Amino acid sequence: MNIKLDREERPDVDRIYMTFVQATTGSGGWPMSVVLTPELQPIAGGTYYPPEDRHGRVGFRIFAKGLLEPGSLSRQDEGTRCSSG
Repeated sequence: MNIKLDREERPDVDRIYMTFVQATTGSGGWPMSVVLTPELQPIAGGTYYPPEDRHGRVGFRIFAKGLLEPGSLSRQDEGTRCSSG
């Protein structure tokens, strides 16, 4: 399920997930994408994913595909994934 959050209306929620993205990638910004568990715990995230890889940035399709790889969430990879434990 995709949820769009207006950071101006919910700065409290934005702060939680931006802190995660900054801690796992070393930087933050918008638009921000964060993958959550059903318990709302962040397990992967980053800022702006182009549709396809370009200009040295991982594209959203590759990012999403990586989430399906066995063990992908147990290691940090390109600053977009974090241990789910």
